[in-house]
Amino acid sequence: MIRKGRFALWSDREFELVSYQRQYYLQSDDSLDLKNDFQKMNGNGKIFVKQVSLKDLEDAYEIIPFAMIEGYRFAVEGFNEKSGKVTLVTNNPFVKEKMDVRPYGKFEYIVELPLGEIEVEEDRVPILGFEGLYP
Repeated sequence: MIRKGRFALWSDREFELVSYQRQYYLQSDDSLDLKNDFQKMNGNGKIFVKQVSLKDLEDAYEIIPFAMIEGYRFAVEGFNEKSGKVTLVTNNPFVKEKMDVRPYGKFEYIVELPLGEIEVEEDRVPILGFEGLYP
């Protein structure tokens, strides 16, 4: 599974963290969370949300997935579950000399590779005042 976006720890569990109009919500796909005051999201009975304040959270961070290929860092742009391929993007102009990449936007290059051929790693960047949590 490739994680990308904002996440938070609450009650020793990790949830996706979403915000809307300066309010923060934990998002879950586990119906058992209804016992923890989560509510069904309007229009989607498989997604559950719970409004929280920042002081309720144990941690908050953004996950930025990437892969190193031929010594170059590529950002994970997306994952196609049907094809099993990961879309990777870089702005390093030297990559086109070592790999078969296609131009993508201005000064960027894109490549699609099977998930099994690469190792996806994650940068975890603290957000929302949790920056001083780790030494």
